[in-house]
Amino acid sequence: MVAIKSDTSYDQADALTAAVRSRVRSLHGYSLGDGDFALEVLMLGLKCGDVADEACQGKIANQIHADRYFWGTVEHAGSNKQVVADLHLWVRGQPPASTRLTYSDNLTAPGDESLRRLVDDALKKLLGTSQPPPAEIPAVPVAEATKIKPTATVAPAAVAVLPPPPVPPPVSDEGSSRRAIGWVGIGIGGLFLGAGLYSLVRVHAISTDDRYQKYLQGFPSSVNACDQAKIPVDSTVPGAATPTEMRDFCSEITTFQTLEVIFFGAAALSTGAGIYLLATDPGPRVAQPPPRVQVGASVCPGGGDLRLRMRF
Repeated sequence: MVAIKSDTSYDQADALTAAVRSRVRSLHGYSLGDGDFALEVLMLGLKCGDVADEACQGKIANQIHADRYFWGTVEHAGSNKQVVADLHLWVRGQPPASTRLTYSDNLTAPGDESLRRLVDDALKKLLGTSQPPPAEIPAVPVAEATKIKPTATVAPAAVAVLPPPPVPPPVSDEGSSRRAIGWVGIGIGGLFLGAGLYSLVRVHAISTDDRYQKYLQGFPSSVNACDQAKIPVDSTVPGAATPTEMRDFCSEITTFQTLEVIFFGAAALSTGAGIYLLATDPGPRVAQPPPRVQVGASVCPGGGDLRLRMRF
């Protein structure tokens, strides 16, 4: 299972991914592979382009060592109150299968019954089976139970009545807004930090590439190999990158090194501002629960992905 990709509908993509994982886990003859793979990271690392075509899907299967896997995308529809999800099944040696789901964008909980029914119907179409995945056994009503077992007796159920929860003390709008902005600043700082780490991973991956290293070995340490590639001059070491490939390597390294400085600097500024706002907040802190923080990460040989999301 490859995590479902989305450029705008992150909550819906996460919920649909979790729901598909849960339903596939209950299917007879199917199992979930090890690892947490993000579609966008795999496509970037495998240089697939903007669309996961058939060739790209085959590369993904080889990368995650799977003979069959689910993947998909989720985006908001034109009305912005619904999302459209394209769910795909890739099986080695067979034509790919796909189906489309359109549903309300408020289905952001993986355990939502409506979302589970949609996933069950989608899996039936993709797998070509007439039976849905196993579901929980419904409770048998008392009247039906007595018909099945006439001698059974049903004890009356005890119902506990709980008092309503206490009303929290009021919170000033100024303090609430200050805290919200502070947490948003920290969250954005985390995103910039993830982007900086990804740039760092890309620079390391390119600089340790075997063809890149062999090209460097063909020149003295006092000579700039990137300048030699622009002339262009071939390296004398067998198996080295061509001058054209070396120019691409050098360009990528320069770009990602620049992005490292930008993203790490932005992360420090945004996180520092958020911490300052939280530290100088004069209002009470008991009226709102702490924000829910979700952190997800995945790494493959071609790159990495760090996701931090905060809900208020």
